[in-house]
Amino acid sequence: MAQFPLVGLAAEDDGLHIATGDPWWREAWYFEFYDPRVNVQFQAYQGVFPNQETGDLCAAFFHAGHRVHSELKMDFRLPATSPLAERLCFGPMQMEMIEPYARWRIRYDTSDVQADLEFTALKPPFSWAVARLWMETAQDPQQRSQHFDQFGRYTGRVWIRNQEQKIDALGFRDRMWGWGGRRAWRNYAILWAGFGEEFVANVAVQEFTDGRIALTGYLERDGQQELLRRASIDFHWDAHRWKTLAGVHVRAEDLAGRAVEFTGKPQGILDTAHRWPHRSDHMLFSVGEYRCEGKVGHGVLNWAFATLAGRPARFDAQIEDLPRGGR
Repeated sequence: MAQFPLVGLAAEDDGLHIATGDPWWREAWYFEFYDPRVNVQFQAYQGVFPNQETGDLCAAFFHAGHRVHSELKMDFRLPATSPLAERLCFGPMQMEMIEPYARWRIRYDTSDVQADLEFTALKPPFSWAVARLWMETAQDPQQRSQHFDQFGRYTGRVWIRNQEQKIDALGFRDRMWGWGGRRAWRNYAILWAGFGEEFVANVAVQEFTDGRIALTGYLERDGQQELLRRASIDFHWDAHRWKTLAGVHVRAEDLAGRAVEFTGKPQGILDTAHRWPHRSDHMLFSVGEYRCEGKVGHGVLNWAFATLAGRPARFDAQIEDLPRGGR
């Protein structure tokens, strides 16, 4: 994986970063997959706030549609005197970078569930800076926040109440560091659909408190990857679960003029609303099931909204100032 250009990223950015003076500066890791062969879903976020001397973990395992384990703890103690490597190893989860931008190992250890998994990248990392998302390149360090995500394959084993499940599934991981402009989030939807090793639709739309709506993402198909130019998302909210999406309908077009239309619905959901020390919105994580042109895929399906009254019904977003080949 070392041959691709790290657009918007430095070679060392898959490693640990030094915190700025922002009291809520954060470094975070996310891992997500669903394996339809064994009906196992895993999603995890692990983050550290060095200036608060704390860490947090939101993780869940689902089997046959049932949650068999979850962890929502926002106050792990990580003293400033701890070695940097301890950011990768607290609570039940331990992460290890084997090769930057290429391979990570994730281990999990509780009485109910254990896991030993490896993520192997199938595609280069995608930085939101490529789509010129304002907070990625902000000159003011108090506004800057950086992110990349990556499509790959998860292999390994999960033990659920001593029953071993062998994992071989497509999925995503992502990384962020900083906080900055994320303070200005109002609503967003992260919809990453993996239909196969050569067919990925990556759509992320973010609405900010000043009213602007930002699009990031790409379409990977037939060996060609292009940034998205425009996308629309229709939200279908569950009839009796007021904060839960029943599904989404997405239309997107990339800079090469290729269009894709797909639907998605969440599977196992982890609700983290009002648990965070630095945010107060409704934030829900899921691995979604996606459908497009007769294909079924899986990937990240996350959404957040600041208030019930402001819960979105539709997003329309576009990028107009990027030349083709900006990726």
